[in-house]
Amino acid sequence: MINKYDHITEYFESTFELNRIKTLPITDKFRLINYIKLVAKANDVAKAKNIDAITSSPLYKVDHTFHLFVSLLASELSTEVISDIIECYAFNFDESDVYFSKIVILGSGALMIQKGIESNAIISYLISLLGDDFLKNNYQRIFNERDVLGITDENEINIKYKNFDMTYRKLKYDMLALRQIKKDQGHAKVREVIFKHYDNRDLKLYYSMLDVHDKKISEYLYKKLMKDAPKMDRFLLTASRCMIKDTDIIDMHYLLNSVIGKYTNFLKPYSEVVEEIKMRENEILSLIP
Repeated sequence: MINKYDHITEYFESTFELNRIKTLPITDKFRLINYIKLVAKANDVAKAKNIDAITSSPLYKVDHTFHLFVSLLASELSTEVISDIIECYAFNFDESDVYFSKIVILGSGALMIQKGIESNAIISYLISLLGDDFLKNNYQRIFNERDVLGITDENEINIKYKNFDMTYRKLKYDMLALRQIKKDQGHAKVREVIFKHYDNRDLKLYYSMLDVHDKKISEYLYKKLMKDAPKMDRFLLTASRCMIKDTDIIDMHYLLNSVIGKYTNFLKPYSEVVEEIKMRENEILSLIP
């Protein structure tokens, strides 16, 4: 997570293995150039009008992943939450350097748009991630052709997201319901439910480890445990952290989708999400004698 006063470049360099981008084949680097141009063109729109204007421009539908990140920006999520979401999506691509690179390029670009950074600075930073030799050989050409987008069926980097995952779906709404219980009835109540009535040993473990008074220690443990954990453990760690930090429920919904690797459908009415959370909340509370 990027803190309020962190510089975006320092955050990405300390959080992600950026060398994975520098060591990509040169053909993949040229494919990424198109996404750098896409970010810059979207930033021009935001500078001329506002971030919401991107969602009504043709750029909004050029790429699935960019659509996701711009939707998050337009939802007015905080920089902290969006950076968490970017990290969680990137975690899913341990075995695909090009997918990982696309997430980092578009993610860092989205954060720079949110921060109001100028377009030339965004291009310069993102190109630098591709390596010194590539930068020296192609910088001028990229700037000369910055208005030309060349994303086609042949050269797009088409990340495959999960649309519907029964393995996690019920569990996700359970976690959102537990967050709602804490919101409605307080910290003591949600601890009672997790430790006495809700049957998930790993959730009990992670919640107990992270629910400490020293928030810096809690965040350190979260980062340490997330680093090499399997997906289910990362899911429960993220859910625990969201409950402990009192993350807004819709923000938590987006975060858990990113851990799963699921694409968030922004067209789905939020009322349907709330209705399902309420149903699971009632079912969980019915477990209490």
